[in-house]
Amino acid sequence: MIAMLNKTIDTARLRTFVLLCAVIAIDKADQILLPAVYLEVCNEFGAGPAALGMATFWRGIVQSIVALAVGPLGGRYDRVKLIAMGCVFWSVASLFVGSATSMRTLVISRALNGVGIGLVIPLVYALVADLCPANLSGRAFGVLNFANNGGAALGGFLATQLADTDGAVAGWRLVFYSVAVVSCATAAVLLCFGRDVRPALTCATSPSARPP
Repeated sequence: MIAMLNKTIDTARLRTFVLLCAVIAIDKADQILLPAVYLEVCNEFGAGPAALGMATFWRGIVQSIVALAVGPLGGRYDRVKLIAMGCVFWSVASLFVGSATSMRTLVISRALNGVGIGLVIPLVYALVADLCPANLSGRAFGVLNFANNGGAALGGFLATQLADTDGAVAGWRLVFYSVAVVSCATAAVLLCFGRDVRPALTCATSPSARPP
């Protein structure tokens, strides 16, 4: 699938597309972490399902509100930089989650995580739509969805494998720290090699194309 896209779009666009797939995969992995380490978090903080449900609820609310505000920002500023900023924001929030000392701080940190996710997802899909020609958009979004589901599968698997490990740092905390580091690294690579692409104006918007 990537090879098909490579034959049609230039190298810079393809590189940006691949990096956006990595971003969306890490984003989904980050979202799935808390449910995957549910048991360990409950045991450490003496919390029940309702408390973890609140963490997911507030993250979703914040994410939805931020997503609504992203449209105007994406139209004015470089979307690659905004996406990288969102990656860094959710990376810091993940560090806060991993460092949480109470269920309250975990819920607040998880809500802040929604800011980064809400910033990234709409911009990724908008940028992919502009990167790929219309005849390849279906394939491009199929690959993006594959990355999204792959991130969920890999994130859930690794989280459950590491969550109950013993060491200097609790396994479930190590999971959040690891995702935070990977997210920051991805943001740095995206800033270095990604490129924003704006659609060209159509002839219909040209003054010469207006009817007499």
